[in-house]
Amino acid sequence: MKTVTIILAIFATALSLIAENAERPNILLIVTDDQSPFAEPYPGKREPDSWGAYGANVYSPHVDELASEGMIFGDANAASPVCGPSRYSFLTGRYASRCEGPRFLELFPKGEMARPGNVIELEEDRSNVARVLKTGGYRTAFVGKSHLIRHDAIHGPKRWDRKGLRSYGLDDDPFDPRVSAAMEHNNGVWTGWMQKFGWDYVNGFYTANLKEQYNREAEVHNLEWTTRAALQFLDTVEEEDDPFFLYFSTTLPHGPNPWVKDKQTGKYKYSMDADPRITAEGIKEYDYSFMPERSELVETVVEKGFPEDTAYLSWMDAGVGALMQKLEDVGVAENTLVILISDHGAWRTGKATLHEGGMRVPMIVRWPGKVKEGSRFDGLVSLVDLVPTFYEVAGVEDSESLDGKSLTPVFDSNGETRIHETIFSEIGYARGVKTERWKYIAVRYPKHVQEQIARGERFPEYQGPKRDLPYLTRNSHLGYHAAQTNPHYFDKDQLYDLHADPMEEKNIAASNPEVVEAMKAKLSEYLRTFEERPFGEFSE
Repeated sequence: MKTVTIILAIFATALSLIAENAERPNILLIVTDDQSPFAEPYPGKREPDSWGAYGANVYSPHVDELASEGMIFGDANAASPVCGPSRYSFLTGRYASRCEGPRFLELFPKGEMARPGNVIELEEDRSNVARVLKTGGYRTAFVGKSHLIRHDAIHGPKRWDRKGLRSYGLDDDPFDPRVSAAMEHNNGVWTGWMQKFGWDYVNGFYTANLKEQYNREAEVHNLEWTTRAALQFLDTVEEEDDPFFLYFSTTLPHGPNPWVKDKQTGKYKYSMDADPRITAEGIKEYDYSFMPERSELVETVVEKGFPEDTAYLSWMDAGVGALMQKLEDVGVAENTLVILISDHGAWRTGKATLHEGGMRVPMIVRWPGKVKEGSRFDGLVSLVDLVPTFYEVAGVEDSESLDGKSLTPVFDSNGETRIHETIFSEIGYARGVKTERWKYIAVRYPKHVQEQIARGERFPEYQGPKRDLPYLTRNSHLGYHAAQTNPHYFDKDQLYDLHADPMEEKNIAASNPEVVEAMKAKLSEYLRTFEERPFGEFSE
């Protein structure tokens, strides 16, 4: 009798766990790199295209279907519009300036103004989405681009040997067995490093951008390779298993620009015509039959009347299609929350600025039975809202405070409920606050930089002689291009009426002092929550 009782208890517990897992969704977060939601390119600029669902003239049937089956967001924003800090914010739920990574603290010790940029990294001793969800019973998987850990090893191979990495030359042939073996070894080391941050599965891993592989011939996008890694993880999934969180981050459409043809060969050297055997783990002969051939995609794009140089979008779209098909094949599509975003925008070279070109991103959510098909939400959303959303639907809590808000009220109301009156964003020496109508941007410099300016010192320029004021971010390349196209880049106080001037061409701060003061007060509310991170008069 006792044995029967024990068996019944075990059976009841198993049923309870199955029921609990059935209520908690799997989560698939798909991240593109440097993509804005705007349908039309800025005049005179050839920048990454958006999706067909956002009105762009591109062939993206799978993403468009995803949008038709879920909710499209019209005003989603990066909390820090450059790769590393944005990813940090939507994988921790914290603003970038709260980072306590070693490289960030080395450059910006506590007590000093932070200058958030691509030196942000996940901390070894703090929470992130993988650690929290894993503690809550989720299987966690990381596939694709990182730019989130080990900045000491990202920037150049000079001391790689001290870190367990193998060196090779910038112009070495990746098909050389020695070079390929070194790349494979290094990729394995990086994979192990990332797993320590809470990921059960890490594969198809890129340390950062393609140039951080430090080999010119290997600087090519390989979407099939990363998609294959995600599909391998999904092949291990069964309906009755613990739920999963899969982070899938492509290198596209970040540079090297996938729409550019080589002047000598006339081929898409970095994308559609690149050798698919070149991966971040060396030369690999993998089966990529789960996606159409790249040449076939180019032909399809042209046959359907779309510009040939948008084929890279159709390539990205095919990767999304492969992921969605795999969810169907393993029987979990109906219980998976799928979110498609970009880490930040690139429109009007707005990356690394708080202008709409940098902040605004495409965002699509599909969750059968929870998110209404064909719905739309035009209220304010920040990517820092993703983590609170994941935790709420997963039924877990973080021991640390979160900066965002859960999107579940938006889902539950079919897009009728607003969750933000204002959102905050930061980059370099700039901080900003945005409402649905207004945006205020403040540019302030730390004391030592103010003293340099007062002495007439000049600052590094990307092209040409030194300049009078420093760029907002340490990356002068990004600063140079942003300042060329955004006319008020250096203005100390900026106010834009986004209804009347969505392209932010007129800084109306001087003629609207009352609005400026109100927006300054809102910005101060955010900045006073940053301990030991002063920012001009706003933190006083």
